[in-house]
Amino acid sequence: MSQRLALIDWPRSAFYWFYFSALGALVPYWPLYLKARGFGPRTLGDLMALLALSRVVAPYAGGFLSDHLGHRVAVVRAAAFLALVVFLFAPAAHSFLEVGASMFGFSFFWYATLPPLEASTLAFHGDRYGRVRLWGSMGFIVVVMGLGPLLDRYGARIIIPVIALLLGGLWLSTLRLPALTPRIGETSALTVKAGLAPFLLACFLMQVSYGPYYTFYSLYLAHYGYSKAAIGGFWGLGVICEVLVFWQAGRLFARFAERPLFALTFALAILRWVLIALFPKTWACLIFAQTLHAFTFGLYHAVAIRLVGHYVGPGAKGRAQAFYGSAAGAGAAVGAALSGYLWSEFGGRVMFLWAAVAATVAFGIVAILLPRSTNGSMSCPVADRK
Repeated sequence: MSQRLALIDWPRSAFYWFYFSALGALVPYWPLYLKARGFGPRTLGDLMALLALSRVVAPYAGGFLSDHLGHRVAVVRAAAFLALVVFLFAPAAHSFLEVGASMFGFSFFWYATLPPLEASTLAFHGDRYGRVRLWGSMGFIVVVMGLGPLLDRYGARIIIPVIALLLGGLWLSTLRLPALTPRIGETSALTVKAGLAPFLLACFLMQVSYGPYYTFYSLYLAHYGYSKAAIGGFWGLGVICEVLVFWQAGRLFARFAERPLFALTFALAILRWVLIALFPKTWACLIFAQTLHAFTFGLYHAVAIRLVGHYVGPGAKGRAQAFYGSAAGAGAAVGAALSGYLWSEFGGRVMFLWAAVAATVAFGIVAILLPRSTNGSMSCPVADRK
């Protein structure tokens, strides 16, 4: 056991733990906080769209600076600190513009921390990436399942100190990160290969389909009478299944090609959203739908961060992750705004059926337009520690 613990990359694991713990407080429960402050569905959807919109520019800013400066850890530390500072002003915001500006500001810096770390983790660990990344999923589980009962007891405003503490932990974790420098001989020239455009479009549409889930899933369940503890349990179940996939991702990649695995994740996303839309009162269907998170997020993400590296030159791995993050951010922003409109006009069931439509279009893009060959496996060089 001690030898296994010694093999764990604790600095990166701690970063993932705090980053996704904060996500575990933000994504399921921030809409409940906004509702408690008096924002309606349309306005709530627009605010969550602003939160997601920061993902469009922030990942590329972080990836671009890390590739060009060669000091990825400095970019990550600075961004983590600024995310904490800006978030501390969130409780003082009241109007739509003030709340939107605070959300966009702290999330911009928060999201900017991830692409340099992702590129470095993939470079250092290769097929073991999932076993480092899973610590983030475990942090998400702890927070999402622990915070639900606290909200039932103390109300939605407890989210503010919880997220502040987690962002503080994120910044402290960056102080122990090694230098996240690219390998010697890498250049910063950006070379784009065939397949990047349909890949990014598919990722964009996957996040559009996730818009109703990330923005309204907690409110959707509350509408059907589920307690906040039960809501946290549903979120936690999905991420537990995600952890299992991250743990075994290396074995999956050893046995199956990336493209069919990628297509599978979209097919299962279609099934997942249809089940949530049609059977919201049936526990068994909701539980099964949440187990599909293992594939529609866990496997999807593990495949995506590998595939995107195929479509750029070796000197732009940080920006490759940023392209992926920006496409996801744009999709999340569109999905959040669209879900607010659909919820208001047609209700939650129609909203999730539209999510299935977006996933269906994405599946067609992957099946028809994504190149069948990526010219060999993506190299995962060992980065230099300086």
